[in-house]
Amino acid sequence: MTVPDIHRRLFRRELSLAELLADGIVHALALVAGLVAFPILLYHALQTAGIGAFAALAVYAGGFFLMWGFSLAYNMTPPSALKWLLRRFDHSMIYVMIAGTYTALIPHLQHPGWAWTLGVVVWTGAAAGIVVKVALPGRYDRLSVLAYIALGWVGVIAIGPVSAALPVLSLWLLIAGGLTYVVGVAFYLWDRMLFQSAIWHMFVAVAAGLHFAAIAVSLA
Repeated sequence: MTVPDIHRRLFRRELSLAELLADGIVHALALVAGLVAFPILLYHALQTAGIGAFAALAVYAGGFFLMWGFSLAYNMTPPSALKWLLRRFDHSMIYVMIAGTYTALIPHLQHPGWAWTLGVVVWTGAAAGIVVKVALPGRYDRLSVLAYIALGWVGVIAIGPVSAALPVLSLWLLIAGGLTYVVGVAFYLWDRMLFQSAIWHMFVAVAAGLHFAAIAVSLA
């Protein structure tokens, strides 16, 4: 569980107290927003959409809280063997969040074949990414950024069925969320910038919010 001697994170500048505080506030706001919004969404789904949609949304909610929870723990922990262990889970939960977001939308697809295909593709990709992050920590980090983006946009393979199943507003919100995440990646890579971590996580929070809105609109 020790950090590889050549890993670039060893050469990252130490964040100031103000930067850590800003990053913690972004995480706290995201988690509080989730604690308020998800119970409302789940209650509405249980009342109007049935147990299947409720279960899919519960998976989505689980991915959200796992991602932000591990991200908060990892980013607030001082450099140590524990931080290196938390990093594996932090990066792995991004895959769970992406797959969970798709899971929330899959019940809307009217064609079972497309629903199953998209679900299998997304969760297989997420599982493969998690295996790499857990078994080979610190390896292929740059490549994993591309893997996150690719998994997030894999839904274009089913753009026809998805477009037919979702409201136009949901589609535009999903696209906006995906683009926000992609733009935010530039700040993730720009790790010498002041408040870089807080800015990156702010982009992630906005993207997650846009996707939540898309799911809420589709449910309504």
